[in-house]
Amino acid sequence: EAHSEGIIFGTTGTAADLLTTNTDDTVYTGATGVVRQSKDLPTTNNNVVGFGASLAEEQWPLIQAFEFAVDGSVTITYSKGGNPQSIALTYLDDPDDYAGLTLDRDSYPPGADVHMTITSMSHNIDPTDEDSWTYETINGTAYYQYFDENGAPSRNTADPINTAKLHFDDSGSFTIITDPNGEVVLDFGKNNDQGNVSGIGTGTNVVTILETQPNSGIFKTTDDADNSLIVIADDAKRGFTGTIDFADNPKSVPVRNYPGSLTMDVSGIGGTWNGGETINVTLDDGDLNLNSLVDQDIDITN
Repeated sequence: EAHSEGIIFGTTGTAADLLTTNTDDTVYTGATGVVRQSKDLPTTNNNVVGFGASLAEEQWPLIQAFEFAVDGSVTITYSKGGNPQSIALTYLDDPDDYAGLTLDRDSYPPGADVHMTITSMSHNIDPTDEDSWTYETINGTAYYQYFDENGAPSRNTADPINTAKLHFDDSGSFTIITDPNGEVVLDFGKNNDQGNVSGIGTGTNVVTILETQPNSGIFKTTDDADNSLIVIADDAKRGFTGTIDFADNPKSVPVRNYPGSLTMDVSGIGGTWNGGETINVTLDDGDLNLNSLVDQDIDITN
């Protein structure tokens, strides 16, 4: 099997007779490790229809590698049934132009979820399935598909990925400093996209980002239940910040305590509030908004 820094591409083979390009190429066949949801193709006599005897059924899916010039194009032609189909691919050599980090709000109360969104086409390895990347955020060590899209283990061992050799440039870096000013601000939670991390480094400060859908290049720390793997520490102090650094572009995550207010709507009761008569009460308190994606209920008793 052919490996690229811990990612299994398949078995090196030769190009199928009817798939031609205008550049040097290498074909990896049986590439189920990184083409996990490929379309099924019709077969006959254990060969894929349209490729003759040049592509056996077990060799599908395949990945074809190309030699690109910067900002140059490669034309791929599929010559089936005398009606060639062609497509041109253009290589852009700076993945950092397509990388970014956003947070769900500018400041957070203690105990709040921090919903982080990363945009990175470099991390979009498999266009047919949601990609999962797991990071040791202390040192930025990356692992590909340690968990599947359901948070279940998909690898027997934790093999780090050298993102520099995959030409990620700065977009391969992701670190978190929980206490840049000496007071712990950021902490780590649990969700359904990340299982047991005891086999990854020290098993602490681990964050998994999961692609929102196949081929989107958009990754989140939040699962379908709106729980994020990054949270503000319950005892974080007002005025201090944590730091999340992706693609060498650090963002501060400040802690804030919000003023509260209580408003009673008396417009519907006339001049006197009689016994048994109800009024609407509005409580405005940002400290109680611990998850910006969830409508939270607060019970108040006397």
